[in-house]
Amino acid sequence: MRQFQTRQQQQQQPPMQAPVRPSAHEPARAPTAQDVENEMLDRAAALWTTRRIRSFFLLLEQPPRAAHR
Repeated sequence: MRQFQTRQQQQQQPPMQAPVRPSAHEPARAPTAQDVENEMLDRAAALWTTRRIRSFFLLLEQPPRAAHR
């Protein structure tokens, strides 16, 4: 009985709608200050991540050091 109720609830859920994209004949909206700021933050985050990954690989390439005591 419980399985039947679960199936009914799953079937009643509306399907997910695809995100609305502007069509080719609609004029593109002008980027806002928030859009520009978000783009700059995305680029900064990508650059920072790339640098961290490169640094990690450089550390892996270094020969192991003898323990200093």
